[in-house]
Amino acid sequence: MRLKRMIALLCASLYILTGTAAAGEITKEETEQQIVLEAGVPAAEEGRAVSQNAAPQMPSARAALKTVPSTHKVTVNGQAVSPQAYNIDGYNYFKLRDIAFLLSGTTASFDVQWNGEKNAIDLISGAVYTAVGGEMSVASSSTLRVQESTAKLLLDGSGVSIKGYNINGNNYYKIADVSTAMGFTAAFESATQTVQIKTPSAPDPEMQPEPDPEGPQEPAEPEEPFVTGVYQVKVSDYLSVRTGPGLTYAAVGKLTNGTEIVVDSITDNWAHIMVGDDGSDRYCSADYLVRVKDYDTSEGEPEPVIKPVRPERTSNIDGKMTVIVDPGHGGSDVGAHNEDGSLDEKHINLYVSQYLEEYLEEAGVRVIMVRDTLEEGSSLSLRGQIMEEYVDTVDLFFSVHHNAANTTARGAEALAQIVDKDGGPTRILAEALLEEYEKLGVPIRQVVFREGSNGDYYYTNRVASALGIPALTSEFCFIDNEEDQKLIDSEEDWQAEALAQFHAIMRYFEQVEY
Repeated sequence: MRLKRMIALLCASLYILTGTAAAGEITKEETEQQIVLEAGVPAAEEGRAVSQNAAPQMPSARAALKTVPSTHKVTVNGQAVSPQAYNIDGYNYFKLRDIAFLLSGTTASFDVQWNGEKNAIDLISGAVYTAVGGEMSVASSSTLRVQESTAKLLLDGSGVSIKGYNINGNNYYKIADVSTAMGFTAAFESATQTVQIKTPSAPDPEMQPEPDPEGPQEPAEPEEPFVTGVYQVKVSDYLSVRTGPGLTYAAVGKLTNGTEIVVDSITDNWAHIMVGDDGSDRYCSADYLVRVKDYDTSEGEPEPVIKPVRPERTSNIDGKMTVIVDPGHGGSDVGAHNEDGSLDEKHINLYVSQYLEEYLEEAGVRVIMVRDTLEEGSSLSLRGQIMEEYVDTVDLFFSVHHNAANTTARGAEALAQIVDKDGGPTRILAEALLEEYEKLGVPIRQVVFREGSNGDYYYTNRVASALGIPALTSEFCFIDNEEDQKLIDSEEDWQAEALAQFHAIMRYFEQVEY
């Protein structure tokens, strides 16, 4: 036995001493900080006491991974940059969008697009990168949730094998593999502990022969000044309206097909929209506009194209996004469940809500959780008590649920407040939420406005409405339907659901004052 222990210790020492040069050496301090997800312990329950007689068996986390934030410096063609990176088992991993952003305009530029139908990330070599916002952002989180990425990678339509991991909802890929696939180099200089990314030099342009001299050139006629005009939007879905002339500017709303707007200038194919006396700069792509007529000032000032919805029900507009997240059910109330009880709302609602809490807090949203454990939440009145406690600051009450019908029914619903049936904050959020769920392949049912004898039929919507708080309940899928169960039976599924909710809530805050 003693001999076996000595051999094991010797092997462990050799493993530590033989770190790969591609990623650099991990220091003792980093090793002490690294986070390991142990097999057999659901990540959503780490560090939480679970009632032995109440918890059905949930899917386990992946095998152990040694993961630490990378302390290595990074340069691109000699320039220092600061993308977020992690060192996983001795290799540096980066977000694809960060790399594409950094290489934009170089000989190794590429675009990154999400293909929801194929659950794949499309890499398009040689294309100009389209920024979506959030590139180069560094998220701070005390807990790392790490598992192997399930998304496929397609390079110019063909599958490529690049090792990837999902860390707190973002996919990270080994920089050595990405560089090989995309045609640049990523070398590690151990002396300076630097990952050096270099792109190929551009070829010298061919010398063009001098043109034959000709007679005196006629002076070019000056371009006619732009005449303010009325334009009609021509799109299949919608056209985003942004705060500046480019994709890197924030989207603050959308224009639907057939909408007529007044444009007073077009620069670099971005149209500046006249919005009357609103005073805000608003832009949209001119590629999807058709000129209808000149604008006649006698028609008066145009109405603002994008009017922020002002939720008069919210009692305090303070510039701080504040959301109450309610993991439905809990404690002795397990909620809806599948036939064998291995999936129930008490657990799934909490796991999804905890990921949603992480994503929102990383985006600067203040989050108030109705419950943080499996033991809490059996009383409906708890929700009303928390709403009353935070009524002066909260902007949204968001309740996470999963449906059941004991039939073949499946798909997603959003339960909005009846006051918004003809338009308003919770209808905006409900429609955005179902759009995000549809990207995950969930069948979409409807936005539900159900009225009871005293207002909203659903308790949380009714109580919130009485307090002047916009409230919405998410029913992601039917937990008792075998097909829908495939959407919620793993940690990756819970993350995907929470991320869709996060995107919908952030879209909501782009259109609603807070």
